[in-house]
Amino acid sequence: MIRRRFVGGLLIGSLLAITAQGWSEPRGVDLAIRNNQLPSDQRVVRVRQGDEVSLRWTTDAPLTIHLHGYDIETLVSPGPAVVMKFSARATGRFPIEIHGRGVERTLGYLEVHPR
Repeated sequence: MIRRRFVGGLLIGSLLAITAQGWSEPRGVDLAIRNNQLPSDQRVVRVRQGDEVSLRWTTDAPLTIHLHGYDIETLVSPGPAVVMKFSARATGRFPIEIHGRGVERTLGYLEVHPR
């Protein structure tokens, strides 16, 4: 009886671990840069570890956006939104910076919280 409970517990624990690891959410966030800034309510993007993230950028001037920690750079210019896609694997708080036209500044942060 003890062995049966132990094996059953291992099986249930393994299934829960597999389910938790494979559980991800698609996260789409619209971000609008104006005058080299994001609005205050867009300065922190919060996602969960494992999420599939799409940051959709619009801007009023050409520049490069750099997401530290994930080392992703995207060129954006006025016009249709440019999408930065990635899987949120690393947890922590990562700066999002802009580069271009003599501007180097932190726009905001990506926060990836553990599941």
